[in-house]
Amino acid sequence: MLLVTAVDGPETAEVGSVARYEASAFNQPNPEPADLARINWEIRCDGVRVSRSMAAGPTLDVSIAPEYAGRTLLAMPFANSPTERVSAKTAISGPEQQITEPATVSISVDGSRYSAQINDGPAFFVGSDVRFQSLRGLMNTTPGSDIYTPEDYREQFGIWADLIAPTVMCESKGSFHCLNTYDRAAFTFGFMQDAVHEPDENFVLLLRRFLLLKDAQFYFPDLILQNGHISQKTPGGIVQLEDDTSSQGLMNYLNPDPDAVCQQEAEIAAKFVHWAENNPENRATQVAFTIEQQRQKYANYARRYDLEGAEDSVCIVVADIRHQGRAKSSVIEQALKASDPLNALLDIGSTTYAPRIETLRQEIEKMTGAGILGKHVYNLEKQDFVAA
Repeated sequence: MLLVTAVDGPETAEVGSVARYEASAFNQPNPEPADLARINWEIRCDGVRVSRSMAAGPTLDVSIAPEYAGRTLLAMPFANSPTERVSAKTAISGPEQQITEPATVSISVDGSRYSAQINDGPAFFVGSDVRFQSLRGLMNTTPGSDIYTPEDYREQFGIWADLIAPTVMCESKGSFHCLNTYDRAAFTFGFMQDAVHEPDENFVLLLRRFLLLKDAQFYFPDLILQNGHISQKTPGGIVQLEDDTSSQGLMNYLNPDPDAVCQQEAEIAAKFVHWAENNPENRATQVAFTIEQQRQKYANYARRYDLEGAEDSVCIVVADIRHQGRAKSSVIEQALKASDPLNALLDIGSTTYAPRIETLRQEIEKMTGAGILGKHVYNLEKQDFVAA
């Protein structure tokens, strides 16, 4: 296996520029072009992963975003997992984020409906108070003014903007502020419904990215990134809320009482709903993060289920099953062996999860009829979809 042993990149860069990084030494002499093409890259900003590019090749161009100002980027090429031992460090100059007065949240309750105002702005719906088994929390599945449409992101992400769409519609109807605080996950948010209960995954990773945005200190002045992890400023000092093994502290911050809707939970939910509705950078971060995560997961699924050459629609359903967790791998493997693997996969969970399966089926049929799906197959070497 080809491994990168050294990487070159600029020591400094300015906001608005493009930094180029290049894998410059390897564990093998004269690497084959095919091996070089399989090199992956991870970019971290002050310890937070801000992008992961799979099979990007030996060079990577990184656009220096405004939120990187005053921070340090780390570029790491890798085969299996990134390491700081093989990295290039870049100090970013430029105007740093302006810290505004923090958001003041006013909550009002009408029956089971929670609404809010931010700094005396217009009132907006936060969520409905619902019960789930012995738990209780807020739910907001009402799409807002901005919903996810693949057309808005195809230029940047290509076919991947379409590949995530069926699951997005199943999870949130495309709503960037979709909210759930009523089940064991404690807090689930966004158009892909990322949950906080899994450490170093999903919403934990997404929130780290959110906290790099310029509006982060407006909404959450008490949260900071320290050593790449989310921490809270308290009267007793800085308290780290999550690490590689647990996100319980962050769960408790977002949802202090799983048996009731408390004031802190309502205010935090309101901030996230307002942020997603009013800030395009928040929505763009959700999209970029989701596609990055899905590209990595598709490569894992391809290895696990032998999806080399599998049709795009088949891969979408496999990924949706895994995202929801509605079947074991043995069930997926059996369906893939059927004469009609797509429909066999769509039958999995069709009784228990009938509405979701119907939405998934309809979205795939619609996109196939439009000529979007049915034209690509998965290529593990490229970790991408190629023309069928």
